[in-house]
Amino acid sequence: MATDTASPATPSGPGLRLATLSAVRSIVAHQLKKGGSRRIIGIHALPEWHGEPSFTVEDAVVHVRPCPSALAVREALTEHALTKRDTKDYLVVLTDVDDADLGAGVRVHLAGGRLHVLRPWEMVKEAFSAHTIDPLLLDERWAADALINREPAGGWPPAPGGALTRDHALGNLASAVFGTDPAGQPYLTPEHLDAPGLLLWTLDPVAVARFTELPEEVRDGLTGWLGTVLGPAGRWTLRAVTAGHGGDAVPLALVAGLLWERGAGPSAAEARGLVRARLGGEALPAEEAQAWARAAQAALGRLDRPDALLDRAEELLREFNATEVIARSTLLPEAYAMRLREFARALRQALPGPGPSRRVPDVAALQQAEDAHARLLAHELAGHNPRTRTATMALRLLRWLATPKRPAATLAEAVHEQVRTGAYVDRALADVWTGDQDDEVAAAYRALLEVAAERRTERDRVLARHLAAAVEADSEPGTLVPIESALGTLVRPLGRSLLLVLDGMTAAVLAELADELIRDRWTELVDSSLGHRRALLPALPTVTEACRTSLLTGTLRIGGQHDEKAAFPGAVGDPQARLFHKDDLRAPAGHALHPDVKAAIDGPARVVGVVLNAIDDSLDKMDPGGTTWALDQVPYLRALTEAARAAGRRLILTSDHGHVVERGGTALTAHDTGAARWRPAGGPVSEGEIEIRGRRVLLGGGAVVLPWREDLRYGAKRAGYHGGASAAEVAVPFAVFSTVAGDDIAGWAPAPVQEPTWWNAALTRAQLRETTRHAGAQPGAHRAAAARGTGTRSAKGRSPEVTGQTELALDAVAPEPAGEEPVSPVERYLDELLASDLFREQCARAGRVAPDVALVRNVLAALLEAGGRLHQSALSAQAKVPATRMTAALAAVRRVLSVDGYDPIGYDPDGETVVLSADVLAEQFGIPVPRQPDL
Repeated sequence: MATDTASPATPSGPGLRLATLSAVRSIVAHQLKKGGSRRIIGIHALPEWHGEPSFTVEDAVVHVRPCPSALAVREALTEHALTKRDTKDYLVVLTDVDDADLGAGVRVHLAGGRLHVLRPWEMVKEAFSAHTIDPLLLDERWAADALINREPAGGWPPAPGGALTRDHALGNLASAVFGTDPAGQPYLTPEHLDAPGLLLWTLDPVAVARFTELPEEVRDGLTGWLGTVLGPAGRWTLRAVTAGHGGDAVPLALVAGLLWERGAGPSAAEARGLVRARLGGEALPAEEAQAWARAAQAALGRLDRPDALLDRAEELLREFNATEVIARSTLLPEAYAMRLREFARALRQALPGPGPSRRVPDVAALQQAEDAHARLLAHELAGHNPRTRTATMALRLLRWLATPKRPAATLAEAVHEQVRTGAYVDRALADVWTGDQDDEVAAAYRALLEVAAERRTERDRVLARHLAAAVEADSEPGTLVPIESALGTLVRPLGRSLLLVLDGMTAAVLAELADELIRDRWTELVDSSLGHRRALLPALPTVTEACRTSLLTGTLRIGGQHDEKAAFPGAVGDPQARLFHKDDLRAPAGHALHPDVKAAIDGPARVVGVVLNAIDDSLDKMDPGGTTWALDQVPYLRALTEAARAAGRRLILTSDHGHVVERGGTALTAHDTGAARWRPAGGPVSEGEIEIRGRRVLLGGGAVVLPWREDLRYGAKRAGYHGGASAAEVAVPFAVFSTVAGDDIAGWAPAPVQEPTWWNAALTRAQLRETTRHAGAQPGAHRAAAARGTGTRSAKGRSPEVTGQTELALDAVAPEPAGEEPVSPVERYLDELLASDLFREQCARAGRVAPDVALVRNVLAALLEAGGRLHQSALSAQAKVPATRMTAALAAVRRVLSVDGYDPIGYDPDGETVVLSADVLAEQFGIPVPRQPDL
C-alpha cells in the first residue's frame, strides 16, 4: 500500500504529493481487505484531484473530495453522512491539513483514526502493479514525484513480471512527457526508444516548450537517462534543445556529420566551433557526430516532405562558410547538383581530344567519370531526378567512345552494327541531347555530343558506301534479309504469329519497346546463327511507298494500302491471313481493339498483320527524339500484344524504314523536290550525300541521291525525316517474341541480353586494352592495306571488301603478326581451377544439375575481367547465356563453386550487380586468383 500507517503523526509543510488514482485505489483496496465500519478515508496530500470524482474499487463505490481546510473536511464528512447514510459508499478526502490541525473530532470518523501519508516509491510501485523496484530506479531520486505527478488517466502499464525496472518506468515517463505527433502517435515508444523519434520530436515546438518548462531536476534527469539509452544521438539532440536550438537539431545533426567527416577540408575546422557553440560549447567527438547524423537521416526517412530541413542544413553550412562539404552529403539537394557538376567535369576531362594520343577517351579519366557517376547515384535524389537518367546516358556514350573503332567490312556488318550497337548509341544520344539546366553540365554534354557525332558520322559514311556498292552490284546481302523476302523467309516459318509493322520505327525505338515487352513476360527469340536481332535490307529511298509496300507484298514495288492488303496472304503463304491498317483499327466505344481485328487474332489464320503509324506520324506532329517510346505511347500496341498473348501467338515487331530527328540540320534548298531526304540523281553530289543506282531503287527512275548525314534535308523543317541512307534509316529491325520460355522453333533460340556490355557496366580491362591497342595503330594502316588490295584483317581473318566512290579515310587496326596469341593470366587460372580435383568433386556432388564447364568458365572469365563486379545483363551477354536463363545459370555455377557453404559469388544490394569474391574463391580451391595488375 502507498501509505505509512505506523507513523503517529502526519508531516506538515511543503513537499506534499499529488494523490494518484492508483494510490487511492490501493488505499481503498487495503481498507476493504481489513474490513470495519468506517468508510471515510483521509489522505494527507495536495488538495487536488484530476481523476473522475467517483469510481469503483471491487464492488465499492468511491467518492473523492479535495479539501483545502479543516472546515472543508468537516463539510465533506457531513454531506457524505447526509447523502450516503443508507449506502456502503466510501468517501476519500484529500487534504493538506495535518492530523494536529484537523482535530480529534474529525479524526475519529476516519478509517484508522488518522490521515494516510503517501510514500512516493510505494505509490510508484502501486501505479505499475509491481512487487519490487529496480535499485537503479531508486537511485533516480527525481523520478518518483515525476512518475506520480504525470501518471496518465489510464494509469501506467503494469511492470512485466511484477518487477519495475528503470527502463520500463522511465521509458513510459519519457513517452508521456514528450507527447504525440499530429497523427496521435508517440514520438518515443516505451518499448522501442530511438534517437530518430527524439529528433522528430524537436520539430514540434509545442512539445519542446512543454519539456523546457519541466522542473529542472526532472528535465536533467530525463536528459541524462535518455543520453545513456539513446546514445550520442539522443544526448546531443537534448543538448541542442537545452541550448535553445532544438528546432535546428535535425539540420545541425546533418551538418555535424559532414563537418566531422574525415577529410572534410580546411573550412570545416572553424565551422565545427560554430556548431559546438549551438550545443552549449561542449566538445563533440567525431564518432558521436557521425552517430547523430545517422539518426537524423533515419528521422528524415520517416517524413513525407523533409525539404525544409534539408534547405536549413544547407543554409547553416553557408552561414558557417563551409559550403565545400555540401557535396559530401547524400541527402542535401545542392549536393546532388554539385555531384552532377563533378560528373560533368570528369566526363569532359575523359573526352577524346585532338592529336593521335587522344583518339579515344583517356583510361584514367574514364575511371574518374565512372567514380563520379557512382557518387551521383549514391545520392538519395538520384533515383527520383530525371537528370540522373541523362547523366547515365552520357556515361554510356563515353563508354561507347572508349570501345575500339572497327569500320564495317560489309554492308551486312554495317547494318547489324546499327541494330546491335548503334541503336543503343542513338537512345543514349537522344537523352543527352535534351540536356541539363546547369550551364556547366550542359557544356559537357554538348562536347560529348560533338565527339559522338563525329564517330557516328564515320559509321554512317561507311554504311552508305557499302550500300551504294551492294545495290549497284545487286550482290547478295549476306546475313541481311531483303525487305521483300522477309514475309516468306522469316515470318512464314514462325507459324501462328501477329506481325506488327511500326512504320518509321528505328532500331533504337525497337530496343526500347523490347525492354518493356521483356518486363511484360515476353521472351525474345533470336536467330541461332546470329545471336542477335535480325535486320532487313530496305528498298530505296527509305520511304513508306517503297519500303512498306515491298515488305507487305513480298516484291520490290511502289504501292499503297490496297496493294498491300491484296498481296499479303500470298506473301505469307496463308489464304486466311489478314492485314489491318490505321483506319481498320478505330474501335467502337468501350473496345480497346476493333472487333474485326480481335476476331482475326483469335481466329485460325497463321499470320495476322497490323500496321501502326504512330512513329511515322510523330515526325510531323511531335518530337520523336524527345519521346520515350513505350507500349502505351503507341496507340493500340499494348492491346495488340495482350491479344496476341491470349490467342497464343508469337509476336513479331518490325518496320519498313527508320528515321532521323531534326537537331539543327542544314536544308539543301537547291534540290528541294518536295521529298525530305531523297532526290533524283543528277547534278553534283555534295559532302554528306551519295548517289545510288540499281534495281532496289524504286523511285527517281532507278537512280537517286540520298543524304547519309543525319543533319541534311531537302524540304521544309519538320520534327524528323526519312528517305535517306543514314544507319538509323537503313537498318530495319526485326524482332520475335514468345510467351513460352522454351519455345522450340528451328533456327531460333532465347535471346541473350541484347544491350552492349557498355550499356550496363563499365568497360573491362580487356576491353580497354583492346581500345588502346586499336588507338595506337597507325592512322594510315587501313588506307595502305586498301591500296595493296588486301584490306585489313577482320576478327575471323577475312579481308573486307573496300567499296565506295572515294577512299574510306578511317582509322583501322594494323594487321596482327602471325603466331599464337599468349595465354592470359585469367585463362591459365581457369584452366587450373576447372581441372582441379575439388572442382570435379563439386560437379559430381551436384549430379544432374551440375552446370556445363564452359558456362562456369565463361561466367568466371567475365567477372574476373570486369574486376569482380558486373551487371547481370552484361554478364549474360559476355557469358553467352539467354537473359531469361541467366538467374538459373548463375545459381548452378554458384552451386559448384560454393564449398562448405561459402559462396564466392553473390549480388550487390541493388540486386542486379553480380559480385565475385576472389579471396573466397582462392581460399576454397587453394589456387591464387590473378589480381588486377596482372590482368
